[in-house]
Amino acid sequence: MTTPNEPLIGIQARIEELHNTITEKEEQIKMRTRKLAVNLKEEISPENIIRTHPGKAAGAAFLAGLLLTRTLRGHRSTSIRVEHTQHPAPSHNFSTQSKTALSTIGFEVLRSVKDIGFTYLQRYLEKKIR
Repeated sequence: MTTPNEPLIGIQARIEELHNTITEKEEQIKMRTRKLAVNLKEEISPENIIRTHPGKAAGAAFLAGLLLTRTLRGHRSTSIRVEHTQHPAPSHNFSTQSKTALSTIGFEVLRSVKDIGFTYLQRYLEKKIR
């Protein structure tokens, strides 16, 4: 004969078994998630993108620098400007100075990006040749 406690013990054993299964699955999911995060970081890293597509990276860096410089310098007219004999207002002078500073910064950023791009391109080509 079965005692009244046997079904209760079977249910508790089943609950414990399910709890262990859930814990194992949770650990597997965490491990896969960590592995996926590492793989994504490796694939999306700028160094990896430049190594796999050096030409496109150099072109994109050049285009970004060109657009940045164009934006910072503003659109210049090709027509000759007539200079006024009066001194410009101090706020206009500050605006011109800030535009010049931003333009200089833009050129430096462009030069730096270009140097980095060409350095990666050079390393890539050296590795391919060897």
